[in-house]
Amino acid sequence: MSPHFSLEEAARRYDRYRPKVHGIVVDWLGECFGQRRWKNGIDVACGTGDSTLPLLQVCDTVLGIDSSPQMLSFAKDKGLATRVASYDALNETGAYDLVSTCMAFHWFDPEKALTVYKRISSPGATWVIYNFAFGGHASSNAFNDWLREYYLTTYPPPPKNRGAPVIPDDDAEVALLKQEQGIIPIRFTPEGLVGYLSTHSNVEAAVKDGGTYDAICESLLTEIGAVDIGGHFNYKYTYAIYKCRGKP
Repeated sequence: MSPHFSLEEAARRYDRYRPKVHGIVVDWLGECFGQRRWKNGIDVACGTGDSTLPLLQVCDTVLGIDSSPQMLSFAKDKGLATRVASYDALNETGAYDLVSTCMAFHWFDPEKALTVYKRISSPGATWVIYNFAFGGHASSNAFNDWLREYYLTTYPPPPKNRGAPVIPDDDAEVALLKQEQGIIPIRFTPEGLVGYLSTHSNVEAAVKDGGTYDAICESLLTEIGAVDIGGHFNYKYTYAIYKCRGKP
């Protein structure tokens, strides 16, 4: 998958501080399919299991896979079925009728991932690919200026393939059923906000480059102390649901 979130402390922070909003995927699937259930689901790049847990509401079985053993240790503690594996190493043919990926497709090689997803999908399988992103503060310009001018400059994000479409429009084997975007309002205390920011891959990259989480968080807490964070933040989501029709 990617070299990100491979530190034990990065995994611990991810599990503790990431907003637990993944249950919304069940609502999206319900809006598209009603009360449908799937037999075998797979959560590709499941991380600490927050994205896997909701799938148990709509699937008979769910396997969570991730290339980071550190992240998977938290998923295992939640009682989930897991396996250490990279998305491009999956070789089960036609094994899954629901393939889900949350906040990870932007780390993948899109063409390679598409080939793998088709291979592991049973005929007519459902794919749900979604992402959450920090959208800054809903009303505090001071915070948004700080986020842009200090945080993202001091801790630049690693490159992602976010500009590439998930599935090419001319792919006859995959049909787009639904896609939407929206905002979930969330609130943070200063400590919770710093904790959340410390889960980002850009902060982990700074730690791998010689920094420490304690020093970075102390600095961020000092910086945020002078900024208005009252009110709510925008936690953005985008999702797309597909049907894998197979070869025409």
